[in-house]
Amino acid sequence: MYDFRETTPFTGSDGNQHPAEAMLIDGQYIEDLIPGYSTLQVSGRELLSQSIEKQTIGKSDGEFIQYARNPSREIVIGYRLAAADNLSFRQAFYKLNSILHGDSHKVSFNDDPSKYWIATFSDIDDVPKGRNAITSSFTLFVPDGIAHSVATQTADNMPYKDVPVNFAIASHAIGSNKSAMDVDAILMNLSEDLSGKTITTSAKVIVTNYQGKIDSNNSNGPFIAIQDGWSTGNWAVLLDHINVTGNGVYTSVPKTITKNHLTGKNNQIGVQMYNLNATIEVWVKVEVGTTASPWSPNPADPEYYTNTITVPNSGTYPSEPIITATINGDDGVLTAINDQGSVLQFGSPDETDGFVKQKSERVYHLDFNQTPTGVTLNKGVTAFPYYEHGNDANVQSGPFGYKDGIAYPSTQRTQSNYWNGPSMSGTIPKNSNGSNTANFQFVNRVNVGTNAEEVGRFEFNLTYQGKIVASLALFDDSASNDQWVFSGTVYDGRQAQMIFWDLLPRKYYRDGNYNAVITKMGDQLTFRLDRIDLGDGGIETRTVSGFSSVPIDGWTAWFPGFSDQRGWSINWQDSYFEWINVDYWDDIPNRFKDGDVVKIDVANRRVLVNGAEDRTLQTIGNDWGGFKIQPGNNTIELLTSSWAKQCKAEVSWQEAWL
Repeated sequence: MYDFRETTPFTGSDGNQHPAEAMLIDGQYIEDLIPGYSTLQVSGRELLSQSIEKQTIGKSDGEFIQYARNPSREIVIGYRLAAADNLSFRQAFYKLNSILHGDSHKVSFNDDPSKYWIATFSDIDDVPKGRNAITSSFTLFVPDGIAHSVATQTADNMPYKDVPVNFAIASHAIGSNKSAMDVDAILMNLSEDLSGKTITTSAKVIVTNYQGKIDSNNSNGPFIAIQDGWSTGNWAVLLDHINVTGNGVYTSVPKTITKNHLTGKNNQIGVQMYNLNATIEVWVKVEVGTTASPWSPNPADPEYYTNTITVPNSGTYPSEPIITATINGDDGVLTAINDQGSVLQFGSPDETDGFVKQKSERVYHLDFNQTPTGVTLNKGVTAFPYYEHGNDANVQSGPFGYKDGIAYPSTQRTQSNYWNGPSMSGTIPKNSNGSNTANFQFVNRVNVGTNAEEVGRFEFNLTYQGKIVASLALFDDSASNDQWVFSGTVYDGRQAQMIFWDLLPRKYYRDGNYNAVITKMGDQLTFRLDRIDLGDGGIETRTVSGFSSVPIDGWTAWFPGFSDQRGWSINWQDSYFEWINVDYWDDIPNRFKDGDVVKIDVANRRVLVNGAEDRTLQTIGNDWGGFKIQPGNNTIELLTSSWAKQCKAEVSWQEAWL
């Protein structure tokens, strides 16, 4: 055996000697706050069970799952506490009480410091008596059951930000020449004074409409060159001549030079067309250094910012993002659309800057402050023309009553084997561009009250030439169960087909006010049932091939009851149809100014402009609850007024895990 002798002097610190599962509460280890405290073990962070709501259907075997949800969870912390004397022991527990009590804390653990839980101290185990060294446990209640990432993830709409800067502004341009022997057909401003710096210039050119030389007797040309003589007085080219022999694509050999000094106020380069009769489309890149990189736009160019942000969520649970947009020039509206069809819009799409732009055109709006005109009663198109268990035709009959801005459907039912109730229908004219296949939004607000003994139904349908194009329905056809069914029907090119049938949990979808919404974006249809009083709601999104070209010319709303059974208490409060993003001309002031920073906080449903909350930007109908970042890759589209430049934008989020 060898004798061991420590030869390294002790410095008074062994580094992080906390237990493997030591708990940080609001950023501090309890071990660092209370002498003699040590975490022994932690449980409750592993698998989380699901809460399942079930229903027995008649005599059928088994049970029907209405929904499954994630419950809260409890985390139990076992600990040891030892003190030298009674007073120190008592003081340690006073301190522990003060640390743990309070509404909520941010809690993480030494074995996974990259995650935290929002937890509240809720329960304790007995503390052994008569000793100053004990082991016990306490419980933390985690209401959302979710672990959150400490780190904030970000994504932006600047795909070129890590590419060497192109100092040529508007570096993608088109020019032409038919008569001049020597002309700078395109002038490009530089974003900085590069005088005396080493720069490398490269270019790509597409030549079309080639007609040969301007002067066939001139032996020089035709060629294209890049020069800065108008700004420097030195006509030495930045790039060797690109000789042109006909229509086609031409790529330059990059050239490195020392940039000439400016002699005037201009800071430009010119794209020279010498003895060339043609049209040219050119991409020029001027960068600092001796290496040429692929073409990219200048940060001052609109192409530098895309309108789409890809958001990768590596968590296993949806997260609520913060979107920060820096306005680039004047703008009237900022709209965010995610790939689940949820929309957040701030400002007015009706604003313009004196150019052709897009807006939403509301072709009809019923607020029921007076009896509607221009509509037809009880002659609409329904998605449910026959009772499902027979051949009896359902009936459209009965009046509507109107009071205080509300329409009350009145059903005069008798014992029969069909649904019967009043309908209202109207026409949907083409938008101002003459299109009836554009993107749209169809919104209806209703108030529904019911119980297990009552049955009812409403449909909101879009039609073309007397046939269903898209239908949203909510119904209960059981007089023994308190149930709601949410369904969607779509024309598939041959006939109307039901594409989803969702049995809704009544504990979540309670009586109250709802918006029934159908939106179309290209081939994508989204059906929404928004809980106005309670927030969130149901969303079903479907992509229907070819639907982008399906026309619409009418609408129908139908509120039937069944036979002589007790019916729902239902009223209809609002109805409108909008064509989305229709070109039009107008001139009104702009909501956002150059440099404004707009922060959209989805979790807290707040909008801040330049750091101050602006409640006037809140819009009824914004789908806050649906605007989540799902696990996996997500896409967020950011739209500004059509005449405005694309904004600079960043999405930030904290990933979450079950």
